[in-house]
Amino acid sequence: MLIWILLLLPILVLMPAGCIRNQNAKPTSTRRPLIVAHRGASGDAPENTMAAFAMGFDRNADAVEGDFRLTRDGIIVAMHDRDLLRTTGDPRRVDEVDFDDLQRLDAGAWGRWRDEGFTGERVPSLESILETLPKGRGVFIEVKDSPRIVPALVEVVDRSGIDVAMITVISFDPVVIETIKSQRPDWRALLVTGFERRDGGWSPEPGDLIQTARKIQADGVDVQASLDVIDEPFVSAVREAGLELHVWTVDDPEVARTLAGLGVDSITTNLPGVIGRSLRENGVGNDPR
Repeated sequence: MLIWILLLLPILVLMPAGCIRNQNAKPTSTRRPLIVAHRGASGDAPENTMAAFAMGFDRNADAVEGDFRLTRDGIIVAMHDRDLLRTTGDPRRVDEVDFDDLQRLDAGAWGRWRDEGFTGERVPSLESILETLPKGRGVFIEVKDSPRIVPALVEVVDRSGIDVAMITVISFDPVVIETIKSQRPDWRALLVTGFERRDGGWSPEPGDLIQTARKIQADGVDVQASLDVIDEPFVSAVREAGLELHVWTVDDPEVARTLAGLGVDSITTNLPGVIGRSLRENGVGNDPR
């Protein structure tokens, strides 16, 4: 037996790190990705409202994700679109409305939620969201505004007294991430991207994405959950660059299990209860990364 061990040692030493990592990243692992509730539990409640965020935590999400913009008077609020039409019925842009005026709008009685019992939900401020964050749970702050939001964001988070380990800033805009990391290097910040088919390949190419993320000092990337792109070589390339790998938005339990097996750090979903339960029932343990 000793002879066989001695013969195998050189092979084990020379094995690429990616090979060892992929062996560890099986669905039978005792650890699972973080479950992040997309705009709160937005499959079951109006997106980016306190009801949706509370429901996300009730469904055992490890963190909630929200989209954030500045009002005209400089208050950071949870709103995905530039304007308020789709979620409140008001056609004005967020940056054309003062916060007090915004509070007169109903974000729970519009569209599909008209008769679902959410009447009276308001567009919440980031400050109010942080105040109600359960102990040990996190928030992914997706900046939909320009880098002009960064000073206000730093002020709100600093004033909240929240453990910054619970904060993750994400953005499609590399300048936003670079600005955040230059001012608060201890905050986790992720570069977000989708993927498009171009010239027979995918854009951005993994190498370009990794290069950009490292250049702006991002802690990782948060990528569209396309299994045409995310495979073992992709995961290995991201890991070998020293970056975290997060994915959005996954509502299919089978896709979630595949991604968990590849070893992603978090899965953002509109259905945190469904996805979390599926992972637990299929051998991915309760303890998040």
